[in-house]
Amino acid sequence: MSMSPVSPNPTPPRLPVRLRTSADLVEFWPFLCDVEPVNSLVVAGLPANRAAGHLGLVARVDLPASGEDFDEAARDITDDYVRAHAQSGAVLPGQVVLYLCAMPPAGEEPLETMRRLRPLANAYRGAFNRHGLPVLDALCITRGRYWSYVRPGSMPPEGAEVPGRRTPGAVSVAAVVNGAVRAADPAVVARAFAPVTGRAALRAANALGRAVAALDSRAARTPFPVVAGQLHLESRALIEASLSRIAGAGELPGVGDTARLIAGLQDRRTRDFAVACDDHPSAHRLWQHLARRCVAPHQDFAPPLLTLYGWTGWLHGDTLLATVAFNAAISADPAYKMDSYLRAALAQHVPVEEAAAIFRQAAAEAGY
Repeated sequence: MSMSPVSPNPTPPRLPVRLRTSADLVEFWPFLCDVEPVNSLVVAGLPANRAAGHLGLVARVDLPASGEDFDEAARDITDDYVRAHAQSGAVLPGQVVLYLCAMPPAGEEPLETMRRLRPLANAYRGAFNRHGLPVLDALCITRGRYWSYVRPGSMPPEGAEVPGRRTPGAVSVAAVVNGAVRAADPAVVARAFAPVTGRAALRAANALGRAVAALDSRAARTPFPVVAGQLHLESRALIEASLSRIAGAGELPGVGDTARLIAGLQDRRTRDFAVACDDHPSAHRLWQHLARRCVAPHQDFAPPLLTLYGWTGWLHGDTLLATVAFNAAISADPAYKMDSYLRAALAQHVPVEEAAAIFRQAAAEAGY
Protein backbone atom coordinates (compact mmCIF):
# COMPACT_ATOMS: atom_id res chain seq x y z
CA MET A 1 0.00 0.00 0.00
CA SER A 2 1.37 3.45 -0.89
CA MET A 3 0.19 6.74 0.46
CA SER A 4 1.44 10.23 1.05
CA PRO A 5 1.46 11.93 4.46
CA VAL A 6 -1.29 14.26 5.58
CA SER A 7 -1.15 17.62 3.84
CA PRO A 8 -3.69 20.42 3.34
CA ASN A 9 -2.64 20.52 -0.32
CA PRO A 10 -1.53 16.99 -1.22
CA THR A 11 1.11 16.72 -3.95
CA PRO A 12 2.38 13.59 -5.67
CA PRO A 13 4.99 11.99 -3.39
CA ARG A 14 8.57 12.06 -4.52
CA LEU A 15 9.19 8.78 -2.74
CA PRO A 16 6.22 6.47 -2.04
CA VAL A 17 5.51 5.53 1.56
CA ARG A 18 4.79 1.83 1.20
CA LEU A 19 2.95 0.12 4.03
CA ARG A 20 2.94 -3.60 3.32
CA THR A 21 3.45 -5.25 6.71
CA SER A 22 2.69 -4.73 10.38
CA ALA A 23 6.29 -3.57 10.81
CA ASP A 24 5.73 -0.88 8.15
CA LEU A 25 2.58 0.31 9.90
CA VAL A 26 4.41 0.52 13.23
CA GLU A 27 7.34 2.39 11.68
CA PHE A 28 4.91 4.93 10.21
CA TRP A 29 3.09 5.37 13.54
CA PRO A 30 5.37 8.16 14.93
CA PHE A 31 4.42 10.37 11.96
CA LEU A 32 0.70 10.31 12.76
CA CYS A 33 0.71 12.61 15.82
CA ASP A 34 2.51 15.73 17.02
CA VAL A 35 3.56 13.99 20.23
CA GLU A 36 4.17 10.30 20.79
CA PRO A 37 0.87 9.15 22.31
CA VAL A 38 0.86 7.52 25.74
CA ASN A 39 -1.97 5.26 26.95
CA SER A 40 -3.90 6.16 23.82
CA LEU A 41 -5.73 4.64 20.92
CA VAL A 42 -4.70 6.14 17.59
CA VAL A 43 -6.96 5.43 14.60
CA ALA A 44 -5.64 6.04 11.09
CA GLY A 45 -7.83 5.80 8.01
CA LEU A 46 -6.32 4.11 4.95
CA PRO A 47 -7.46 3.56 1.35
CA ALA A 48 -9.29 0.32 0.66
CA ASN A 49 -6.83 -1.19 -1.81
CA ARG A 50 -3.08 -1.32 -2.22
CA ALA A 51 -3.00 1.30 -4.95
CA ALA A 52 -1.56 4.71 -4.12
CA GLY A 53 -3.75 6.81 -1.86
CA HIS A 54 -3.71 9.38 0.88
CA LEU A 55 -3.78 8.98 4.62
CA GLY A 56 -7.27 9.58 5.97
CA LEU A 57 -8.48 11.06 9.24
CA VAL A 58 -6.28 10.35 12.26
CA ALA A 59 -7.89 10.39 15.71
CA ARG A 60 -6.53 9.86 19.22
CA VAL A 61 -8.39 9.02 22.44
CA ASP A 62 -7.32 7.84 25.88
CA LEU A 63 -7.38 4.14 26.59
CA PRO A 64 -10.08 3.34 29.18
CA ALA A 65 -8.73 2.71 32.65
CA SER A 66 -10.98 -0.23 33.43
CA GLY A 67 -11.94 -3.37 31.54
CA GLU A 68 -15.55 -2.63 32.47
CA ASP A 69 -15.40 0.38 30.12
CA PHE A 70 -14.00 -1.42 27.07
CA ASP A 71 -17.27 -1.89 25.15
CA GLU A 72 -18.50 1.64 25.85
CA ALA A 73 -15.12 3.12 24.87
CA ALA A 74 -15.17 1.19 21.60
CA ARG A 75 -18.67 2.41 20.73
CA ASP A 76 -17.77 6.00 21.57
CA ILE A 77 -14.65 6.21 19.41
CA THR A 78 -16.24 4.55 16.41
CA ASP A 79 -19.34 6.75 16.63
CA ASP A 80 -17.16 9.86 16.96
CA TYR A 81 -14.90 8.79 14.09
CA VAL A 82 -17.83 8.31 11.74
CA ARG A 83 -19.49 11.54 12.95
CA ALA A 84 -16.29 13.53 12.32
CA HIS A 85 -16.31 12.43 8.68
CA ALA A 86 -19.97 13.33 8.29
CA GLN A 87 -19.47 16.79 9.81
CA SER A 88 -16.49 17.57 7.59
CA GLY A 89 -18.04 16.10 4.46
CA ALA A 90 -15.17 13.64 4.13
CA VAL A 91 -15.64 10.15 2.74
CA LEU A 92 -15.07 7.29 5.17
CA PRO A 93 -11.79 5.45 4.55
CA GLY A 94 -11.76 1.98 3.09
CA GLN A 95 -10.15 0.56 6.23
CA VAL A 96 -8.45 1.62 9.44
CA VAL A 97 -5.39 0.74 11.46
CA LEU A 98 -5.68 0.76 15.26
CA TYR A 99 -2.66 1.53 17.43
CA LEU A 100 -2.99 0.80 21.16
CA CYS A 101 -0.10 2.75 22.68
CA ALA A 102 0.31 1.81 26.33
CA MET A 103 2.70 2.48 29.18
CA PRO A 104 2.70 -0.56 31.49
CA PRO A 105 1.93 0.24 35.12
CA ALA A 106 4.62 -0.48 37.70
CA GLY A 107 5.38 -4.19 37.91
CA GLU A 108 3.64 -5.15 34.64
CA GLU A 109 5.73 -6.62 31.84
CA PRO A 110 5.04 -5.50 28.24
CA LEU A 111 3.76 -8.98 27.31
CA GLU A 112 1.27 -8.76 30.18
CA THR A 113 0.19 -5.32 28.95
CA MET A 114 -0.49 -6.73 25.48
CA ARG A 115 -2.57 -9.58 26.92
CA ARG A 116 -4.50 -7.22 29.22
CA LEU A 117 -5.44 -4.99 26.28
CA ARG A 118 -6.44 -7.81 23.92
CA PRO A 119 -10.16 -7.65 24.94
CA LEU A 120 -10.09 -3.89 24.30
CA ALA A 121 -8.53 -4.40 20.87
CA ASN A 122 -11.22 -6.97 20.06
CA ALA A 123 -13.91 -4.52 21.21
CA TYR A 124 -12.47 -1.81 18.95
CA ARG A 125 -12.25 -4.18 15.99
CA GLY A 126 -15.85 -5.30 16.43
CA ALA A 127 -17.13 -1.73 16.76
CA PHE A 128 -15.35 -0.52 13.62
CA ASN A 129 -16.49 -3.57 11.65
CA ARG A 130 -20.09 -2.89 12.66
CA HIS A 131 -19.71 0.58 11.11
CA GLY A 132 -18.50 -1.01 7.87
CA LEU A 133 -14.87 -0.05 8.52
CA PRO A 134 -12.59 -3.09 8.21
CA VAL A 135 -9.59 -3.14 10.54
CA LEU A 136 -6.44 -3.83 8.52
CA ASP A 137 -4.40 -4.30 11.68
CA ALA A 138 -4.66 -3.68 15.43
CA LEU A 139 -1.27 -3.14 17.02
CA CYS A 140 -0.18 -2.93 20.64
CA ILE A 141 2.92 -0.76 21.12
CA THR A 142 4.58 -0.62 24.51
CA ARG A 143 8.13 0.01 25.71
CA GLY A 144 9.74 -0.32 22.31
CA ARG A 145 7.99 -3.56 21.33
CA TYR A 146 4.83 -4.33 19.40
CA TRP A 147 2.34 -7.10 18.71
CA SER A 148 -0.41 -7.55 16.13
CA TYR A 149 -3.80 -8.67 17.39
CA VAL A 150 -4.87 -9.38 13.81
CA ARG A 151 -1.77 -11.33 12.77
CA PRO A 152 -0.43 -12.78 16.04
CA GLY A 153 1.50 -15.51 14.22
CA SER A 154 3.52 -13.03 12.20
CA MET A 155 5.90 -12.18 15.05
CA PRO A 156 7.50 -13.86 18.07
CA PRO A 157 5.40 -14.34 21.23
CA GLU A 158 7.56 -11.80 23.10
CA GLY A 159 6.77 -9.20 20.44
CA ALA A 160 8.98 -7.49 17.90
CA GLU A 161 11.17 -4.44 18.32
CA VAL A 162 9.59 -1.24 17.03
CA PRO A 163 11.39 -0.47 13.76
CA GLY A 164 12.98 2.87 12.96
CA ARG A 165 13.87 3.79 16.55
CA ARG A 166 17.60 3.19 16.21
CA THR A 167 18.14 3.36 12.45
CA PRO A 168 15.53 4.91 10.12
CA GLY A 169 14.02 2.34 7.78
CA ALA A 170 12.58 2.78 4.30
CA VAL A 171 9.20 3.92 5.67
CA SER A 172 10.77 6.61 7.88
CA VAL A 173 13.01 7.86 5.07
CA ALA A 174 10.11 8.06 2.62
CA ALA A 175 7.90 9.83 5.15
CA VAL A 176 10.56 12.46 5.88
CA VAL A 177 11.28 12.98 2.18
CA ASN A 178 7.58 13.66 1.69
CA GLY A 179 7.61 16.31 4.42
CA ALA A 180 6.16 14.32 7.32
CA VAL A 181 7.43 15.25 10.80
CA ARG A 182 8.22 12.62 13.39
CA ALA A 183 6.31 12.91 16.67
CA ALA A 184 8.15 14.70 19.42
CA ASP A 185 9.35 12.82 22.47
CA PRO A 186 7.07 14.03 25.31
CA ALA A 187 9.94 13.66 27.80
CA VAL A 188 11.97 16.22 25.85
CA VAL A 189 9.06 18.67 25.61
CA ALA A 190 8.31 18.23 29.32
CA ARG A 191 11.72 19.58 30.26
CA ALA A 192 10.23 23.06 29.88
CA PHE A 193 8.16 22.55 33.04
CA ALA A 194 10.20 19.88 34.85
CA PRO A 195 10.60 20.52 38.60
CA VAL A 196 13.81 22.22 39.63
CA THR A 197 16.45 20.15 41.38
CA GLY A 198 19.20 20.62 43.91
CA ARG A 199 19.19 23.59 46.25
CA ALA A 200 16.39 25.29 44.31
CA ALA A 201 14.17 22.25 44.93
CA LEU A 202 15.04 22.25 48.62
CA ARG A 203 14.17 25.96 48.95
CA ALA A 204 10.91 25.44 47.06
CA ALA A 205 9.94 22.43 49.21
CA ASN A 206 10.64 24.28 52.44
CA ALA A 207 8.65 27.32 51.29
CA LEU A 208 5.71 25.14 50.24
CA GLY A 209 5.79 23.39 53.59
CA ARG A 210 5.63 26.74 55.39
CA ALA A 211 2.80 27.98 53.15
CA VAL A 212 0.72 24.85 53.75
CA ALA A 213 1.38 24.98 57.50
CA ALA A 214 0.28 28.64 57.60
CA LEU A 215 -2.97 27.76 55.81
CA ASP A 216 -3.61 24.87 58.19
CA SER A 217 -3.07 27.19 61.12
CA ARG A 218 -5.53 29.75 59.73
CA ALA A 219 -8.10 27.04 59.04
CA ALA A 220 -7.84 25.82 62.64
CA ARG A 221 -8.75 29.27 63.94
CA THR A 222 -11.25 30.46 61.32
CA PRO A 223 -14.24 28.82 59.57
CA PHE A 224 -13.17 27.27 56.26
CA PRO A 225 -15.47 29.40 54.01
CA VAL A 226 -13.95 32.54 55.50
CA VAL A 227 -10.38 31.29 55.00
CA ALA A 228 -11.18 30.20 51.44
CA GLY A 229 -12.60 33.61 50.59
CA GLN A 230 -9.61 35.39 52.10
CA LEU A 231 -7.17 33.12 50.28
CA HIS A 232 -8.92 33.72 46.95
CA LEU A 233 -8.69 37.50 47.28
CA GLU A 234 -5.09 37.36 48.47
CA SER A 235 -4.08 35.05 45.63
CA ARG A 236 -5.80 37.21 43.02
CA ALA A 237 -3.93 40.27 44.27
CA LEU A 238 -0.66 38.33 44.24
CA ILE A 239 -1.25 37.08 40.69
CA GLU A 240 -1.97 40.61 39.45
CA ALA A 241 1.10 42.01 41.22
CA SER A 242 3.30 39.20 39.85
CA LEU A 243 2.08 39.70 36.29
CA SER A 244 2.68 43.43 36.58
CA ARG A 245 6.27 42.90 37.77
CA ILE A 246 6.96 40.35 35.01
CA ALA A 247 5.57 42.67 32.33
CA GLY A 248 7.43 45.70 33.68
CA ALA A 249 10.82 44.40 34.75
CA GLY A 250 10.78 40.66 33.99
CA GLU A 251 10.84 39.99 37.73
CA LEU A 252 9.50 36.62 38.81
CA PRO A 253 8.07 36.14 42.33
CA GLY A 254 10.39 35.18 45.16
CA VAL A 255 10.40 31.88 47.02
CA GLY A 256 7.72 32.84 49.54
CA ASP A 257 5.30 34.39 47.06
CA THR A 258 5.86 31.46 44.69
CA ALA A 259 4.80 29.01 47.39
CA ARG A 260 1.76 31.11 48.29
CA LEU A 261 0.71 31.25 44.63
CA ILE A 262 1.06 27.49 44.20
CA ALA A 263 -1.09 26.90 47.26
CA GLY A 264 -3.59 29.60 46.30
CA LEU A 265 -4.14 28.20 42.80
CA GLN A 266 -5.53 24.99 44.29
CA ASP A 267 -8.74 27.01 44.75
CA ARG A 268 -10.99 26.64 41.71
CA ARG A 269 -12.09 30.29 41.71
CA THR A 270 -8.51 31.49 41.76
CA ARG A 271 -7.60 29.14 38.92
CA ASP A 272 -10.59 30.40 36.88
CA PHE A 273 -9.42 33.95 37.48
CA ALA A 274 -5.93 32.96 36.32
CA VAL A 275 -7.23 31.31 33.13
CA ALA A 276 -8.94 34.56 32.14
CA CYS A 277 -5.83 36.76 32.60
CA ASP A 278 -5.23 38.86 29.47
CA ASP A 279 -1.44 39.23 29.70
CA HIS A 280 -0.71 35.85 28.13
CA PRO A 281 3.08 36.25 27.68
CA SER A 282 3.61 37.25 31.32
CA ALA A 283 1.17 34.59 32.52
CA HIS A 284 3.01 31.94 30.49
CA ARG A 285 6.27 32.80 32.27
CA LEU A 286 4.54 32.84 35.65
CA TRP A 287 2.83 29.46 35.26
CA GLN A 288 6.08 27.89 34.06
CA HIS A 289 7.90 29.33 37.06
CA LEU A 290 5.27 27.94 39.45
CA ALA A 291 5.11 24.53 37.77
CA ARG A 292 8.88 24.12 38.04
CA ARG A 293 8.77 24.87 41.76
CA CYS A 294 5.94 22.50 42.55
CA VAL A 295 8.26 19.87 44.00
CA ALA A 296 7.96 16.84 46.26
CA PRO A 297 6.29 16.28 48.65
CA HIS A 298 3.69 18.66 47.22
CA GLN A 299 3.61 17.54 43.57
CA ASP A 300 -0.10 16.81 43.94
CA PHE A 301 -0.46 20.61 43.62
CA ALA A 302 0.77 20.44 40.01
CA PRO A 303 -2.43 19.89 37.91
CA PRO A 304 -3.75 23.49 37.95
CA LEU A 305 -0.25 24.85 37.27
CA LEU A 306 0.34 22.50 34.35
CA THR A 307 -3.13 23.21 33.00
CA LEU A 308 -2.52 26.96 33.09
CA TYR A 309 0.89 26.56 31.46
CA GLY A 310 -0.56 24.35 28.72
CA TRP A 311 -3.38 26.84 28.19
CA THR A 312 -1.08 29.82 27.62
CA GLY A 313 1.10 27.60 25.42
CA TRP A 314 -1.95 26.87 23.29
CA LEU A 315 -2.80 30.57 23.16
CA HIS A 316 0.71 31.17 21.80
CA GLY A 317 0.16 28.55 19.12
CA ASP A 318 2.41 25.94 20.75
CA THR A 319 0.02 23.01 20.56
CA LEU A 320 2.89 20.58 21.10
CA LEU A 321 3.72 22.03 24.51
CA ALA A 322 0.02 22.33 25.35
CA THR A 323 -0.56 18.65 24.57
CA VAL A 324 2.33 17.50 26.75
CA ALA A 325 1.40 19.81 29.64
CA PHE A 326 -2.26 18.75 29.55
CA ASN A 327 -1.20 15.10 29.44
CA ALA A 328 1.06 15.63 32.46
CA ALA A 329 -1.77 17.27 34.39
CA ILE A 330 -4.23 14.49 33.62
CA SER A 331 -1.63 11.87 34.58
CA ALA A 332 -1.22 13.59 37.94
CA ASP A 333 -4.98 13.81 38.50
CA PRO A 334 -7.24 11.97 36.02
CA ALA A 335 -10.30 13.64 37.61
CA TYR A 336 -9.10 17.21 37.07
CA LYS A 337 -12.00 18.59 35.01
CA MET A 338 -10.50 21.81 33.65
CA ASP A 339 -7.58 19.90 32.16
CA SER A 340 -9.88 17.23 30.74
CA TYR A 341 -11.95 19.91 29.00
CA LEU A 342 -8.95 21.71 27.49
CA ARG A 343 -7.26 18.47 26.50
CA ALA A 344 -10.38 17.30 24.68
CA ALA A 345 -10.86 20.69 23.00
CA LEU A 346 -7.28 20.66 21.74
CA ALA A 347 -7.55 17.08 20.49
CA GLN A 348 -10.79 17.94 18.66
CA HIS A 349 -9.14 20.98 17.01
CA VAL A 350 -11.48 23.48 18.66
CA PRO A 351 -10.18 26.97 17.74
CA VAL A 352 -8.31 28.38 20.69
CA GLU A 353 -10.18 31.69 20.40
CA GLU A 354 -13.45 29.81 20.81
CA ALA A 355 -12.22 28.31 24.07
CA ALA A 356 -10.84 31.69 25.19
CA ALA A 357 -14.22 33.33 24.55
CA ILE A 358 -15.87 30.85 26.90
CA PHE A 359 -13.40 31.71 29.66
CA ARG A 360 -13.79 35.45 29.10
CA GLN A 361 -17.56 35.15 29.39
CA ALA A 362 -17.28 33.06 32.55
CA ALA A 363 -14.84 35.58 34.02
CA ALA A 364 -17.18 38.48 33.23
CA GLU A 365 -20.09 36.66 34.87
CA ALA A 366 -17.92 36.03 37.94
CA GLY A 367 -16.94 39.69 38.09
CA TYR A 368 -13.22 39.19 37.35
